[in-house]
Amino acid sequence: MMSNNRFRSRSLFGSPKKPQRPHKKWRVKHVVVTALKRTCMAIGAMVLISSLLSLTFSSMLMKESEAPSLPDEMVLFLPLEEDIVEHEDLFASYGFSEKHLTIRKLVDAIDSAGTDDRVKGLVFKLSGGGMNLTHLETVRDAVVRFKSSGKPAYIYASAYEGVGEYQLASAFDEIWLQPMGIVSIPGMAAEMPYAREALDKIGVAPQIFARKDYKNFFESFTRDKMSDASREMMTAIIGDMSGRAVSSIAAGRGMDPKAVEALVDKGLFTGEEALTAGLVDKLDYTDTFNRMMQEKVTGDPESDEAIYATVQAYAKETSRQKKLAAVGDKKKPRIALVYMVGQLVEHDQGGNSLGAADVLTEYLRDTADDEDIKAVVLRIDSPGGSPVAAEAVRRAVEKVKADGKKVIVSMGASAASGGYWIAAPADYIFAGPSTMTGSIGVTGGKFALQELWGKIGVNWDRVSWGDNAGLWSFNEPYNASQTERMNAMMDSVYDRFIAVVAEGRGMTPAQVDKIAGGRVWTGSQALDKGLVDALGGLNDALDYTAKEVGAADRHGVQVVVLPHPKSPFERVVELLEGQVQAGQFLSRHGEQIKALDHVLQNFEAQAVNGVTATAPGWVLAE
Repeated sequence: MMSNNRFRSRSLFGSPKKPQRPHKKWRVKHVVVTALKRTCMAIGAMVLISSLLSLTFSSMLMKESEAPSLPDEMVLFLPLEEDIVEHEDLFASYGFSEKHLTIRKLVDAIDSAGTDDRVKGLVFKLSGGGMNLTHLETVRDAVVRFKSSGKPAYIYASAYEGVGEYQLASAFDEIWLQPMGIVSIPGMAAEMPYAREALDKIGVAPQIFARKDYKNFFESFTRDKMSDASREMMTAIIGDMSGRAVSSIAAGRGMDPKAVEALVDKGLFTGEEALTAGLVDKLDYTDTFNRMMQEKVTGDPESDEAIYATVQAYAKETSRQKKLAAVGDKKKPRIALVYMVGQLVEHDQGGNSLGAADVLTEYLRDTADDEDIKAVVLRIDSPGGSPVAAEAVRRAVEKVKADGKKVIVSMGASAASGGYWIAAPADYIFAGPSTMTGSIGVTGGKFALQELWGKIGVNWDRVSWGDNAGLWSFNEPYNASQTERMNAMMDSVYDRFIAVVAEGRGMTPAQVDKIAGGRVWTGSQALDKGLVDALGGLNDALDYTAKEVGAADRHGVQVVVLPHPKSPFERVVELLEGQVQAGQFLSRHGEQIKALDHVLQNFEAQAVNGVTATAPGWVLAE
């Protein structure tokens, strides 16, 4: 409410005088001085910002180029605090740190350390980070190769939790455990909830189509218990993985496989029990461990000499040396290493571009057109996704092959469904023993909510054009015509998938169909079925490809990584570009944003005053 104080100083019936604006005198000197001041302030701000950015960029570039200071005698040390990933840009695209170590960098560092006279040993400390089973087995193999050089390898943890984690530990010469720690190796299990009964109670009807019996992606919604096909598949997968774990542990610890199985059946061990059972070698604390390592390296257990070099620092130095060597030897043939990681989607939407078909096809076509690139290694770690995206990438793979270049696939933790679709046409396929692959099938559908809306008193109405306009609507179930169309689409995708695999693997469609059906296989099972050509990791694929282009192994070629991991400098530029784009958007749409803000303010005012604001609530089904 407006105050009345200003009216009290004049006559009740008086007429207020119209206020007069003061006459502004324009002085040329004042205008010129003010303009100069503002100009100087603007120029100064620009210079300051430019200087700060230059210093920041220079600092980053110097940090990028300088080699880490490593001891003359050292122990390679991995504090496993973060997960090991396929490609660092999955986590570091919008930050300036590289906490996450890639599996390739880790394995290369361990292999280099095995032949580096400065490195006297290898130490892992488990501190919360993890690896999927395929990465774990790859790292375990690298540790075994390191030990073959005659250098000792140690692992320390406050607990070993899970058969996989202990499987890795069994590769080391000595397993250390904190005295109050545990060893937990209770076996392996695959479990999932089945919610069909709950969905029925609330009125949600899952309408899912699948090709074929083993394609169980939506099974937890369509059934109240595991299907016979799923049980058969999961039993075979766990049997394959557990058999390999028992063999690895038995070999690493010098035990009989039956004895390992008996320990797994017991499952949980205190520190003392684990020591007695031969699962660990030492029960002690980190300070004791460090004194032991100091004595081995320096001869003095109380020495304060720096002896540890982290895998990250060591990898940075060795990577720098390789780059310098590559500059000096441009005669080496070049091969491209293209990463396809994550869910397969059609377009990069500013998130995980490693799984975007438009980005991947561009990289593959670039490699096809680049005369310096002699072959391509496609690293796949994907559970699948869009069939359209998979077909686009497959077409790009065929383009590379049509230009006379070999395409070798290396599978990571998974290359299933769409991930296998793009792998099938490759000239040669490597998989890890535990890689989840295959799943040659398709599934899809919707959840009909019509009954749910009725239970809670919500009635949907609509205006539509076309007999099947409600095909994708969640508010009604499929009718007979829509069901026929969905089945036709499922058959089309499945038949095309079978044809792609048959052509790529040199099989008949009938042979593929027999091992397809949506079934997932481990890498070792896939090898038996003819879906892959060999078991091995990324370096095995690089060695094979190097030989295909005339080199002895991967060290005889230049590996061009795509997408190239972003440096801190590139990440800063990316952020600045984002700010510029935001500024351009605001300048272009400023008036619309103001208008929208005005509408929202009015809506808020009406709501505050208890006025009901209504707006059209139509939902258009695409």
